[in-house]
This record gives sequence, structure tokens and C-alpha cells, in this order.
Amino acid sequence: MRFALKPTAALTALALLLGGCASPATETESDRFEDQVGVQLFMWGWDAIERECEFLGESGIDWVLTSPPQEHVAGAQWWTVYQPVSYQLESRLGTRDEFASMVQTCKENGVEIIADAVINHMTGRDSGVSFAGTEFSKYEYPGLYSRTDFHDCQLTVDGQIADYQNAEQVQTCELLGLSDLDQSRPQVQQRIVAYLQDLLSLGVVGFRIDAAKHMVAADLKAIKDQLPEETRFLHEVIKGASEPIQPSQYLDSGNVFEFSYARNLSSYISFEMPPADFATRILELDPSSQAIAFVSNHDTERNGETLNYAQAADFSLATAFMLADDFGQPMLFSSYAFSDFDAGPTKPASCTEFDAAQSSDVQDGDWLCQHRQPAILNMIKFRDGVSGSPVAEEFYSEGVYGFARAGRGYFIANFYSDTQSEVSVNTTLPDGEYEDLISGSSHRITDGKLTLTLQPKTALALMVK
Repeated sequence: MRFALKPTAALTALALLLGGCASPATETESDRFEDQVGVQLFMWGWDAIERECEFLGESGIDWVLTSPPQEHVAGAQWWTVYQPVSYQLESRLGTRDEFASMVQTCKENGVEIIADAVINHMTGRDSGVSFAGTEFSKYEYPGLYSRTDFHDCQLTVDGQIADYQNAEQVQTCELLGLSDLDQSRPQVQQRIVAYLQDLLSLGVVGFRIDAAKHMVAADLKAIKDQLPEETRFLHEVIKGASEPIQPSQYLDSGNVFEFSYARNLSSYISFEMPPADFATRILELDPSSQAIAFVSNHDTERNGETLNYAQAADFSLATAFMLADDFGQPMLFSSYAFSDFDAGPTKPASCTEFDAAQSSDVQDGDWLCQHRQPAILNMIKFRDGVSGSPVAEEFYSEGVYGFARAGRGYFIANFYSDTQSEVSVNTTLPDGEYEDLISGSSHRITDGKLTLTLQPKTALALMVK
């Protein structure tokens, strides 16, 4: 919890919010995996992240996931940064010096940096000149890799993955035509380790491992074992029913993004059918202590797998739910508006004072700054305030789902889009007046019970002062 690491600022902010003094979390609680909160600042430049880090630290955000920092193919599309040409830190998002300055400034504000590491593949182009001017061909990267460093898939007609039920295809054939590195080769491991060590030397604390599913888990562990023990790996392993490659296979070397959590949230809210209980919600999910929970990311907001910014009320409700929950380590998502799947940002990242994520007139390229929504910032404080308190006293009634955080907080949401709901719930909270952290409205609890009317697609969060 960032608040535990910055006690003076944290307690002041909490007192201003709640009109009282909250008890600081214990050291044991502050170390809980589930209490850390991150944010993916998708396609934000290094100087923009550096400017934002003071705000992030004050808001209780613990870490930022950056977009890939290495040299990449030229082009305006967002996915160009996911096609490496070399491991030098020169990209459309900034220079090496700008990256290093950003990491240092964020560290000074109590915010750690996790970099998106693209180490499964290189490019999908036959040849070309990179963003920074380096010439390359699909299987030849001067001073880095040559043809023998890549898999030569003979399992499909075109060498690309065709069957996700075939583990060998998934991990040795090409993903979308991208030249597939052979991480079992000592030289390839050496090059990757050197790149990651370089980023660590600048102060990065860990990595999102892009396309981890397409690399053998043992090879990734071998790479991680060559790095400092405290280095974090956040594996992107998209769970597919009955597929031979599952996220659980990667837990030996780090955490995993829990795609099923994001999918479930989307289903609950889009179909206005909340879960019946906590056990149902976490059924078949990976262990909470190693799962990164999220509402959306740069891929899923485009492919329709999860909610996205265009569903503004749903997106905000899902984010509030995730922060109120006690599952996993939550990662917020902040990006830009788009109508073209491939479109990259058209201007440098910048946040304005108005709530862009709720605005109906955003234009392509506008930065949405979802992480700055006042309700979301207050829900980070809620998560901090209820740290270590288990989910209890679950309430379910058709489109409404609520739960207590055992004596310290209460959260309830109306998933219906056009029906208000009148409810009476047992909160486990002491009697008294409480301020809703989401709307600012006042509510009285008597004999531990709360009676209220929830408007459609809204939520309420109360916390002990």
C-alpha cells in the first residue's frame, strides 16, 4: 500500500476525505500482495509519465506499467512498439535519458516502474528501417540475432500458429507472422537477460512479459533466475478453456494477468447478472496472491473481450468493484480514444481537469485519464482502508450485489441499466453517519443495517472513519 509507505501524506488525505483519522495499516497488512495498486499508462511517453508520477504517488498508486521501451519498427500504429528491432532504449515514446529520468522521478514519489518486455519475438516485416534508423530483416538484427536464433516452424503451412490445442505450435510457430525467438538457446537467453538487466540498472523493478504463453515456462524461469531475486515478472498468459498451456504453469517465475477476472466483470455488468457469491466469483481463477486483476487492457479493449472506455458507466462500475474486492492485485487502465483498431495516439499524453472518461464528446486521440476519476481515486483509499478485512455478509438480489469488508467497509452495486433497487443490508459496520466515497452522499447505519435506493449502474462504498 502506498499510503503505508508515505504515512504523513496518506493520513492527511484520508482525514480530509473521511473527516476523521483512520488507523494506519500494520506492516504486515501493507506487505499484502492484494494491497498494491498499479496502473497501465498505455502509450504514454516517458516525459508524460514523469509529470504524472507526483499525482500518482499522492493518489496511492504503487506502480506504473509502461509500454515497451525498446527500439521498434517505424509506423503510426500502436502495435509498432510491440515489434522490436533492437534493445536500445530509443522509441517513439522517448529516449534512454528520458526513460531514466522518468524512473527516478517516479521512484522519488513512491511509484515503481514495470516495463512491458517484448522478448517472445522481433518483427513481422521482411525488411525495413526502424523508428531510430536501424536497418533489419525479419530474421537478421545486426549485433543481436541471426536466423539460427529463431524457431523454424514446420508444423503448419505458413509457419504461423493455427491450433491453440497444440502446445508445440503455440510455442514454436509464429504469432501473427512475427519472427519467433528460440528462448531455449543460451545466446538468446543471454541477449534477453542483458536487456532486462539494463532496464533494472535504471531502476525498473519488473516486467510485464508480453506473449508469455508463446514461450516455454521453463525457459522464462531460466531467464528470471539470472536476474535479481526481487525482480517481478507479470506474465501475459491468456487463459483458454481446455488448452494445454495455462497460466498456472507460469506461477513458478512470477505473477499472471487474470483474464478470466476481467471477462467475468464484463459479463456481470453487461448482462446485468452479478455473481451469486464470492466463491462463485473466484472459482477457477488463479491464486489471489499471484493474480493481477484488471478491467481492461490495450488488447482486450480493442477485441471486445472486456469492457472499454466507450461503455463509460460500466467501465467505472467495474473498476470500483475491482478496487472494493479482495481478489488479486488490481491494475487500473488509462488510455486514449480511438475508432480505428490500429490507430496510435495522435498527441502527447496529458490529463485535463474534467472527467474525460465520462464525457460524451471525446474525439479520437483524446487522452481519457480514467485513473483520475474522483470516484476511482476514492476507491483506492477504500481498498487501503479495508486492508486485510475479508469479504463477508454478501448480499445478492437479482441485479444487485454487495459485500462487507468485515467491520471496516461496505460496497454494493446495482448492475441494472434502467431499474433502481431498494435494499436493506447488514453492513457489519458500527452505527453512525457515513459518506459514500463514490457519490459523496450521506447515509446512516442503524443496528449495523443500511437501507437505501440504488440508482441504475451505480455503486456505494462506505468506510469506517
